[in-house]
Amino acid sequence: MKKLMIIGAFLLAFTSTTYAQEGDLHLNAGVMAGLPIGDFSEVYGVGVGVAFKGLYSLNPDAELTFSTGYSRFGLKESYAAGLKGSLGIVPLLAGYRHHLEKIYLEPQLGLSINSSSLKGSFMGMGDFGGSASSTSLAYAATVGYLLGDIDLSIRYQGFALSGSGLGFIGLHVGYLFKIN
Repeated sequence: MKKLMIIGAFLLAFTSTTYAQEGDLHLNAGVMAGLPIGDFSEVYGVGVGVAFKGLYSLNPDAELTFSTGYSRFGLKESYAAGLKGSLGIVPLLAGYRHHLEKIYLEPQLGLSINSSSLKGSFMGMGDFGGSASSTSLAYAATVGYLLGDIDLSIRYQGFALSGSGLGFIGLHVGYLFKIN
């Protein structure tokens, strides 16, 4: 029975891979600006980043997506005197994009690799600094508009950091490259 299940899984994977090669493949490369909201906005200011997304067409209205990139949010100067720092976010998100003519909707789920760094001095007693990184659950919801090969979108992206749910609203401008 176990061998039969392994063979069935192999055949399913082979069939899916063979079918996947028949669909259109696209790469979306772009830039992003993010505005922290909630507790995240109390500590960090506006972020900037780059984004890369692979898209596989299932049919004219549906695509599977995989996204990654890098966004950096700087620590607000008003947060603590003499303290500087940033939070870097690398999302690894899988999703489904559904087209409604030129507008699309895209929920995503995956992981977020978060790295923070701090540097500062305390009352003239010397400098200190440190960094830390963690991996957490990440999720996003996007509404976008396609203007030819130009992709304009707004999204909410959330992630967990130190037990808190944090998020930002991102504005994205990208260009769509056809791979096959």
